[in-house]
Amino acid sequence: MTGKNEIKKALSDVVAGEILYDEPMSQHTSLAVGGNADALVLIKSENQLVEIIKKLKEKEINFLPVGNLTNIIVRDGGYRGAILLMTGMKKISYEYTPEVGYLISAQAGAALVKVVNMSVSNELTGLEFCAGIPGTVGGALWMNAGAYGKEMKDVIKAIYLLDPEEGIKTMKREEISFSYRRTLLPPDTIILGAQFKLKKGEREKIKKKINEILQWRQKKHPLEFPNAGSVFKNLPMQIAGKLIEDMGMKGMSVGGAQISTKHANFIVNRGSASASDVLELIALIQSKAEKEKGVKLETEVVIVGEN
Repeated sequence: MTGKNEIKKALSDVVAGEILYDEPMSQHTSLAVGGNADALVLIKSENQLVEIIKKLKEKEINFLPVGNLTNIIVRDGGYRGAILLMTGMKKISYEYTPEVGYLISAQAGAALVKVVNMSVSNELTGLEFCAGIPGTVGGALWMNAGAYGKEMKDVIKAIYLLDPEEGIKTMKREEISFSYRRTLLPPDTIILGAQFKLKKGEREKIKKKINEILQWRQKKHPLEFPNAGSVFKNLPMQIAGKLIEDMGMKGMSVGGAQISTKHANFIVNRGSASASDVLELIALIQSKAEKEKGVKLETEVVIVGEN
């Protein structure tokens, strides 16, 4: 059985960043719920990540690479294995060449807001839709994050990956398939970063668009409470939040978890929620949607860990 002692042994000779053992994930997830992870490893570089994964695989220890845990729910039983926090891999750079055009490169742990800010600084348009998304580049790429009619697939030039067989490699945009809220990458690969191809724009127009999006998010989303963003994926012809509201579930609570009164596709932590409270609400919504509307709601949030 995996535990902190096994992980300590596996990583004993690894020059790593900080490693926190028996770490409460409620202190790290944006929803502020979740039991203890055997280990939370703060990753600082690609080389360190490669070495740590190699050691964990040798000992058959589970691991989970994550960004800043904005769309992940860790169950109350915690996570058996090592959660690899990628936010230390946060380098961002800008370059222009006449042959290729305007590019921003960012490591997986870089905050999307920082990438958007760099695009504004260099008068580049294309990433405005990312304004206000609290995640990291890696998480946004993995789920093909989108808003306002645009998705990550629309601005990606290439993705850098750690492949279990081939090591570090690059996949060009045309080699990658995308679906709604998912980038279809080779199995077991880990996103290391990406290149975004953007266009020259006018700074004031770019800033105006970003401000409009931020104001809309402030008005429509329950940012005053801990949350994990949109809980469910939209259906082909139905918006999940509208469907939940039509079922009369807006404001419903289980323990300290509540379906937001501002936006029904958000579940918020009113201060004392457990992961079980949140998961019970999710199950109630899914059950009612299937019985009353004949539809299956699929979660956009990622649920991991032990009951």
